[in-house]
Amino acid sequence: MMKVVALAGNPNVGKTTIFNSLTGMRQHVGNWPGVTVEKKEGILEYRGEKFLVIDLPGIYSLTAHSVDELVARDFLLKGSADVVVNVVDATALMRNLFLTMEILEMGLKNVIIALNKIDLAEKRGIEINVRKMEELLGVPVVPLNAKGGVGLDQLKETIYKMASGKLRASPVVPRYDREVEREIEHITTVLRGTKLADHYNLRWLAVKLLQRDDGVIKLVLRHLGKEKLDEIMGHISEVEERYKRAMDLIIASQKYEFIDGLMHRFVRYSHEGGETFSDQLDRFLTHPVYGLFALFGVFYVIFKFVFAIGLPLQGMLDDGFVAFGQWLAPHITNEVLRGLIVDGIIAGVGSVLSFFPLVFLLFLSMSILEDVGYMARAAVVMERIMRKFGLPGKSFIPLVLAFGCNVPAVMSTRTLDDERDRIVTMLVNPLVPCSARLSVISFFAGAFFASNQALVAVSIYATAILLALIVAWLLSRFVVKGEESPFIIELPEYLIPSWKTVTLHSWERSKEFIKKAGTIILLGSIAIWYLSAYPVEIGTGGSYAERLGTLFEPYMRLMGLDWKAAVSLLFGIIAKENVISTYGIIYGSVDEIVNAMTPLQAFVLALVTTLYIPCIATIGAIRAESNWKWAAFTVIYMITLASIVGILVWNVGTALGY
Repeated sequence: MMKVVALAGNPNVGKTTIFNSLTGMRQHVGNWPGVTVEKKEGILEYRGEKFLVIDLPGIYSLTAHSVDELVARDFLLKGSADVVVNVVDATALMRNLFLTMEILEMGLKNVIIALNKIDLAEKRGIEINVRKMEELLGVPVVPLNAKGGVGLDQLKETIYKMASGKLRASPVVPRYDREVEREIEHITTVLRGTKLADHYNLRWLAVKLLQRDDGVIKLVLRHLGKEKLDEIMGHISEVEERYKRAMDLIIASQKYEFIDGLMHRFVRYSHEGGETFSDQLDRFLTHPVYGLFALFGVFYVIFKFVFAIGLPLQGMLDDGFVAFGQWLAPHITNEVLRGLIVDGIIAGVGSVLSFFPLVFLLFLSMSILEDVGYMARAAVVMERIMRKFGLPGKSFIPLVLAFGCNVPAVMSTRTLDDERDRIVTMLVNPLVPCSARLSVISFFAGAFFASNQALVAVSIYATAILLALIVAWLLSRFVVKGEESPFIIELPEYLIPSWKTVTLHSWERSKEFIKKAGTIILLGSIAIWYLSAYPVEIGTGGSYAERLGTLFEPYMRLMGLDWKAAVSLLFGIIAKENVISTYGIIYGSVDEIVNAMTPLQAFVLALVTTLYIPCIATIGAIRAESNWKWAAFTVIYMITLASIVGILVWNVGTALGY
């Protein structure tokens, strides 16, 4: 059986870079059992042995307020890892060592500290005596510059030695003042007679009880009973009365004092750091006004880049699928089979797959922004706006994830502590255009607005985001009421992106697009072809698709659209890419679509596709994360919103002569 290596650390410490360097392409992304938090695992091969490397969610502490913290804590508590690599940012030691102390307090003897960004620390005049740090913390410390590949071989060797039992840690644990230590000893004595002693470090449990950790309170209640637990909590309340402060604040404060005392013995600052390059950039990029213009400028450049490179590649792929269909058709003698394969599968799936370059390039751009450190700045800029619309700043992360896919974005709202924040963020999340809707937007923008496709795409995205903010304001004011939570986010140092990291991220995210094309889109294309071809040919008014579309045509006419748009939108509920595949099957070629529609109709259809009912998977995710009531509410309000916007844009555009 392979030995397990867990990577633990704060967000933005370089965990992902280290994970990719250790595992290369031998990795897999899924979900943790029972929760929707992303689980990344890969294989490290070293000295003829294989190690399973697991990248735990980035967290700041092991007090389980969010699902991320709960996942990381449970994994470490169960002793599932043979080696725990705690990745620490050398430029922010005080904050990072707080999590280190919490890990060491668990009583783990298999911890290695990967001291990353040591090069940046040196540039800032931070001198770290690594050997002294090892001695004081009682665990191996490996200095790294993960982006430059420096120290990774030493880390692999240390992991190998720790996993094989040739290296063992004797970790230090934080010490508190006399009164807190006396209370820890009292709780430890009470717990010693229970079965908890067989599975947990009792000192760690005592500290978490003092901090009123909900998970630990429930755990102790099961083993100790309500009477004994009430007695312990009564003692804790008495201590808090004497300190005049909550116990979790007391422990956090004293833990930082303990860390500060250690750091004075192995850290020296050779000079006072002036304003860094990051500080200078942030004065502009996080400015309330300039930062907003910069944000729109960045995303405009992204779309320009995506379209400039992606559209020619998309055109080549589309031409390739068409040519393949034309070549294959004469070789299939059965007319029904030929129609199914050429007009159904190749035309439908091919029209969607041709947009893979655009999807990949969008994910590549987003990954670069994340790796550079800009996404956190974008969150700061947007937080000021979002706060005015009743959304907490923390909602920015799920909303950004929605650009990739609304399903994991909805699931990621679990990281929001407040129920009100979670529901509001979840309900507006489907308004953010996902990568599936990008393919629809880019199809119509490229086909009908060749010289202004980036501007058209940005305008649709901006409209959707503005409407999401307005809906959030209405929901938080009239539907889901409650107090807003504070916004805290770390601004990492600006860094040159690791091309290996961003490429791996982009591939992991965009390959889901291919999987969907091979499953949902394939089945949808077959269904669309059948409904379009039977019982009679298109255009005679008798095909199943035309009959179905005709039922909704009076409604679609209000937006300047016909029955074909109705059919495409109906199939788009299964997967938004079906909007393109439906048009591809009905019309047969892009030229015919362009000849059949005006630019205004194309713009309206792209906008309505972006705003109307989310795909079935997203509806299911909302139901799973809340209930059927909120899922049904989302469907109803989005249909209403898309209808109002579609009718308004069509009539205003027509009045203006478009």
